Amino acid sequence: MMLNTLFRKNIIMFFLLPLILPTALVCCNKDDEAEKFYWEQTKCSDPWGTGERDANPITIQALEQYLEDNDIEALRIMFDNKSALDALCESCGCGTGQRIIVTVPKSDETELQDLGFIKV
Repeated sequence: MMLNTLFRKNIIMFFLLPLILPTALVCCNKDDEAEKFYWEQTKCSDPWGTGERDANPITIQALEQYLEDNDIEALRIMFDNKSALDALCESCGCGTGQRIIVTVPKSDETELQDLGFIKV
């Protein structure tokens, strides 16, 4: 009797797992439902109030709050060193040499562009 029950469970897993697993993987892949944007970080004129003197974790926290205040969900925030802004000048609007890369759901794409972010 126990062998029969075990056999049935294995048969069910054998047939159902190939049907369930691909569905779970497709529905949970956030990369297909997300878009990346960047912001040229400035020395001190970014709208969330941080600049070159602030550590990246502080900037991330301030940016997350700024986006939340604008009803935008940040899925991921990263930095790279590909900024096109002049980092040698000392004006507040000059660059730091960094871009802030923000990944958001596709549903927030227009709102993020309205705030001045540029699609990667």
